Amino acid sequence: MASPDAQLEYTDEEPVHVRDWHDALVRVEEDLQRAVAQIDPVPWRPPIALGPIPPELVERAARLLEAQLHTIRYLEDVRQTTAKHLAAVRSVPPAESSAHPVYFDLIG
Repeated sequence: MASPDAQLEYTDEEPVHVRDWHDALVRVEEDLQRAVAQIDPVPWRPPIALGPIPPELVERAARLLEAQLHTIRYLEDVRQTTAKHLAAVRSVPPAESSAHPVYFDLIG
């Protein structure tokens, strides 16, 4: 789902650098959405020669940065939880090494 900002379309009357910045922000938003949706990421290529960000796009870029930071924290939490689960599973001896059932506590 694209952000409301991504729906804005710029006309030929807009300065080229505004359209270029708009397009760059749309690509970053799409990458962020793919990360949250767990879709394989496309390698990021920084935009070239955009110049300073136009004042009318500063607030949008700031919101996008905050969303990226939130997503990074979320993905790190998921990674740490997954690592804990894998460690718990790996701590269980193979079934053939014990004649008795083996239980382990995922929460404690």
